[in-house]
Amino acid sequence: MDSSLSEISPATLSLNIPVFNPSNIKSWFIQIQTLFDAKRITSQRIRYTYLVEKLPTNIVKEVIDLLETITEENPYDRLKEAILKRIGLSNESMLRNLFMQVELGDHTPSQLLPHMRILLGDNKMSENMMRSLWLDKLPASIVQILAPTAEGTEPDKLAEIEDRIHENLQAC
Repeated sequence: MDSSLSEISPATLSLNIPVFNPSNIKSWFIQIQTLFDAKRITSQRIRYTYLVEKLPTNIVKEVIDLLETITEENPYDRLKEAILKRIGLSNESMLRNLFMQVELGDHTPSQLLPHMRILLGDNKMSENMMRSLWLDKLPASIVQILAPTAEGTEPDKLAEIEDRIHENLQAC
């Protein structure tokens, strides 16, 4: 009997992996990892099986070479790495989105800041530069109110203040 099968329990069988999220594959894998940790699923083979089960057809086509023959050594880690590499946005694309396409939209200022940090990816940027870029994405009315305090205040603290200003402006 396969030793990884001894890991299967009723709790394991009830694992509810979220639907694949192509807009942020990295966060999707973080959700899956959290579920595996909560259910104490450590077997690479079982993790691999759950992962394959949730992959949409268009993603399966991109990694079919890894699905046709399952490697004995770390199949889940290898498949995860391949998906991130083949399907995920490159660092360059994420940076382009950060500088060119990010908008406040329906987000609050405090939601926008972590989103921008995610898009920064593995790249480095000073807090001052991130604060400046983030402030550029906010409505001028909010930035004008905060201008006197923005320079020396941490971006996360500024985001909290800006959320309150944003709420008050929305209520008017």
